[in-house]
Amino acid sequence: MEQYIVQQGSQIGIVDLGSNSFRVLLGTYDGSQWQNEPKQLWTTQLGKRSSDGLLTKGGMERGLQALKEICKVLDAYGATIRIGLATSAIRESGNGQEFLAQAKQVCPMEYRVLSGEEEATYGFKGATVYEHPDFHYATIDVGGGSTEIALGDANHVYFAKSYPAGAVRMQEMSAEGPQRVWEETVRMWDELPIAGTFGEFIGIGGTATTLAAMDLQMEIYDPKRIQGHRLDRGTIEAMILQLRYMSREERLQVKGLQPGRVDIIVPGAEIITSLMDTYQIGSIVISEADGLEGWQSQYGGR
Repeated sequence: MEQYIVQQGSQIGIVDLGSNSFRVLLGTYDGSQWQNEPKQLWTTQLGKRSSDGLLTKGGMERGLQALKEICKVLDAYGATIRIGLATSAIRESGNGQEFLAQAKQVCPMEYRVLSGEEEATYGFKGATVYEHPDFHYATIDVGGGSTEIALGDANHVYFAKSYPAGAVRMQEMSAEGPQRVWEETVRMWDELPIAGTFGEFIGIGGTATTLAAMDLQMEIYDPKRIQGHRLDRGTIEAMILQLRYMSREERLQVKGLQPGRVDIIVPGAEIITSLMDTYQIGSIVISEADGLEGWQSQYGGR
């Protein structure tokens, strides 16, 4: 990892190269903490791989086009610290490094391929819903290609694991029937070695924040309203049942459901309910902050 000198006025741009979308976090350091702009998102569906497990030509082209636009955003913001974080789609693909080589030409920055454990750990570090500093928490991050679970307290993470279950990865399976994703995943999850008084399960990432936005019927996404919103098991199940039998056009009219997630929100939500059933979770609290903020925290402040 490159060494950066962070001081008052330093500007950072962190890019999450995810399986369904690329997201950008921009922030300026005020001397004690980062003052962040609302995250920006480009839907690429990079994780929709071919039958041989490779990134498709179309997915790579969409990803590179997004990076061209992202580079202009970083330039306009004046970001001098620029980091790209690649996750499951790139780390699992035989041509992932080929894509990164092209990415460096299109949008030069420090690129890093995160392991599943790193992805889980930084997601936990970025989450900000810690009402009781001494309690232990678990984060659940259902992404496009994988799901990360981490466990710890406000000071350290002692369990972090990535599972091959994601909203893009399980899209076709979900279409086979309403129980298929649940049946495939419910035996996948490990027992959590909770080592102290337990506080909350925290949902982070695009699936969780989208479900919260839908529950709040947001016409315009507002991260401040997402932060700390609670979703119970029955609410999520009701959304699944409603969405499953909607046409794509009908889903596009649902408040809070972004166009880039209309095709994958059902399998993503089904993964969450599988986790909730396994761990007997009645409700989860949503954090808008995630692995992007977790990575940013290495450079000072929050």
